[in-house]
Amino acid sequence: MRKDKAVWEHQRTYEQSKRQYLGEDVLKNTGSAVVWWLAKNDEHVEKTVADLGLLAQLTSAANDSDIPERLQELLSPSRTDGPDEFDETDGPVSPDAFGGAPGRRSAADHLSDLFDAMGFPEEDPRRAMLVAQFAHIIKEQNRYETAEEVLRRFAPPEPEDDAA
Repeated sequence: MRKDKAVWEHQRTYEQSKRQYLGEDVLKNTGSAVVWWLAKNDEHVEKTVADLGLLAQLTSAANDSDIPERLQELLSPSRTDGPDEFDETDGPVSPDAFGGAPGRRSAADHLSDLFDAMGFPEEDPRRAMLVAQFAHIIKEQNRYETAEEVLRRFAPPEPEDDAA
């Protein structure tokens, strides 16, 4: 029984050490994951480049964070809810039209389109109410950066102090 306990303790310590190594070193960010992968698979550079999106997703999941926008374009279309390359009303999306990555529209851009389609102008109080609800739901999905972007974009303007 003592031997079984010692084996179990050893396995547990090994697992904890491996999780710490992966979490704090290997999957700290996409760059460290790429370096680690190349060190283990240096003969597969082209495959590593092809798998950058997958490594970005792994590091994002390991750190409970959004995938950085600069890496969004590396994700395969089936794994993203990214934008269509063609907007039916405005034609092709220009690279810098929305301030994000070239050719990409942010969640806030799509939310703006939704508000426009629903007929909610900027000054409509329902818009601010919906923004707060959407941001809350987005945060529940662990997409904190996206929720903050939505709140920044649609936050009502600060009232001016007329007492000055």
